[in-house]
Amino acid sequence: MIELSKAEKQFIKFCKLHYSDQYPMHGSWVEILKPLFTEIYGWNPDEDNNNSDYLGCLFNKLLDIHLKIEDDNTNTHGQLKSIFIASFFKSFAIEDNHPIERAISCLCGLIQGNTVLVNDVPRYSLDIE
Repeated sequence: MIELSKAEKQFIKFCKLHYSDQYPMHGSWVEILKPLFTEIYGWNPDEDNNNSDYLGCLFNKLLDIHLKIEDDNTNTHGQLKSIFIASFFKSFAIEDNHPIERAISCLCGLIQGNTVLVNDVPRYSLDIE
């Protein structure tokens, strides 16, 4: 079973919309993740012009999570390619203005659609103790 930290589980659960009552889902992923990010890391990206640090940290964390739990069995790295494509080109599905924001949106979508169970066997647990 894939071992996940509490913060990783929180990000996965957020992407899978488990916290939609606590964190309203309106706006871009980058914006709606700010309260959870602030809760986990203890600093607000909107204060002291921290937005670029926030985007870099968030991208790296989500990429680490995705690489840890990815279930792309094609051996062509299609999911990883989709992150790069999203960052280079706007699409009808991902309209964020900045490349890193589009990459974050793509990562959230990939994490959201990730399979937790395979043949009724858990790949990882989202239980938070």
